[in-house]
Amino acid sequence: MRPLLFIVALAATVPGCKCSDSGSEPAASPQGLGPSDGVRLVVAYGSEKKTWLEEQARAFVASGGKLRSGKPIRIEPHAMGSGEAMQDILSGALKPHVFSPASGAYVTLLNQRWQEAPGHTKPLCPPGEPVVLSPIVIAMWRPMAEGLGWPGKPLGWADLIRVSRDRRGWGAFDRPEWGSFKLGHTHPEFSNSGLLAVLAEAYAGAHKTRDLTARDLEAAATRDFLHAIEGTIVHYGKSTGFFADKMLARGPSYLSAAVLYENLVIESYAHPSPSGFPVVAVYPVEGTFWSDHPYAILDAEWVGPEERAAGEAFLAFLKSRPAQARALALGFRPADTSIPIGAPIDAAHGADPKQPQTLLEVPPGEVLRKLLEVWQIAKRRTDVVLVFDKSGSMRGKPLEEAKQGAKAFLKGLHDQDQVTLQLFDHQVYPAVGPLELGAERARLTTRIEQIIAGGGTSLYDATAASYDAALARARRDTTRIHALVVMTDGRDESSQLTLAALQKHLAGEGDAMVKVFTIAYGDEADPRVLEQIAEAAKGSHARGSAETIVQVYQDMASFF
Repeated sequence: MRPLLFIVALAATVPGCKCSDSGSEPAASPQGLGPSDGVRLVVAYGSEKKTWLEEQARAFVASGGKLRSGKPIRIEPHAMGSGEAMQDILSGALKPHVFSPASGAYVTLLNQRWQEAPGHTKPLCPPGEPVVLSPIVIAMWRPMAEGLGWPGKPLGWADLIRVSRDRRGWGAFDRPEWGSFKLGHTHPEFSNSGLLAVLAEAYAGAHKTRDLTARDLEAAATRDFLHAIEGTIVHYGKSTGFFADKMLARGPSYLSAAVLYENLVIESYAHPSPSGFPVVAVYPVEGTFWSDHPYAILDAEWVGPEERAAGEAFLAFLKSRPAQARALALGFRPADTSIPIGAPIDAAHGADPKQPQTLLEVPPGEVLRKLLEVWQIAKRRTDVVLVFDKSGSMRGKPLEEAKQGAKAFLKGLHDQDQVTLQLFDHQVYPAVGPLELGAERARLTTRIEQIIAGGGTSLYDATAASYDAALARARRDTTRIHALVVMTDGRDESSQLTLAALQKHLAGEGDAMVKVFTIAYGDEADPRVLEQIAEAAKGSHARGSAETIVQVYQDMASFF
């Protein structure tokens, strides 16, 4: 099982979280903004505010931002997932002068982990000052929200349960063609947004807005409520931004709703969904949280007086009225409360400036620990097939690292999850499984360790065979998330199926009962082909190398 990374962090935080806090983007401008002879200010920040922050960084430099000494300030912004930035700071891979994560939770967690290291006696990061705000919402397709009574009726988690528990699904609301209710939120052990979504569900189940206790979480009513909501999850994930993008691109058949951020709902109106339907923000009547986006200058040996002064100058610029007004235009709530809330935080963009009406309280760390234990019991179980390329090109380091990645993937799954190992080269071999991990984890690990590379590549045939077997199980057991994780380091050269035939086959199941996630391993694999395979079955695609494949597999585990 994964370490419960966010427990201590959230115990001491206020408002909330963010969208891409778990996704990652490369540094937005490695060369920096401004003259090369200026004071270098490295800013690691949550990528959800990339457009706004980098606009302001360019404007700051263009305005002649400088120290009192006259030395110009050169800004080097790094758009990253907040957790990724924290890990890079702790490892020494990144030494920013400013840390601006999605949530103050990451400030607390960074300090806690920093002070666990020998010789670190004081916190690395001060609390910081919020620069923008955005509430966590349930983003829902407007026709579906209207079917539940929106906007006249306040909606919440209980309304979602009404749809999910009715065997008729949306048919209970005279829309049988919409099928079942399908929800997306990030994995609570990877992402703050997922953790706070589950926490909000628990509060709703306990009929509380503060003072949540371990006893509340043990109560049958709370557990039943959590189980009912989590049973509607299509799959989990590390990035809230992923759900926003895929929800809009794939339409209502992929997700009925997703836990997002208000600014992402507003942003969606600039990029309408091909489905023709808009999404609206539902502020759970039971209560929600804020994402507070603190800006903190680190108290580190690499932050000298000039960098501190530069950080303070840039902060003042971000908090200036023009910068805050621009944040509003991009869908954020300004941290400057003197700026009145107006468009685009309005009904025309699916938002309500008068919301949220009820804010929830983050409980102590021991309660959050208990929450994640309860969630592990309540969460939807997985039936996943590891489709593993053992062709001859995998010999040596590529195969050894891929084995390590596959074993890391298994470690990320629950004992009650089921896993099938499907090996292929120019042949598709008999599958090992499905096996429940609690009893068979060691057996699967041994089979992975004993893989020997050889032969060609029959990617399409192996994917189709694995998909058909998984689909048969999905039709028998609708309580689980059914998926394939397909890894290959080469191009198909041995299959009887063509790519077009495989895509048609995967897309034939309109409700995508089995999702396909693909990994292009190394330079010889064709990422375009693997993206097409994943998209046909409404999954996701990633790229890895011998150096990164373990992390890629760990990231894949976050979907389950």
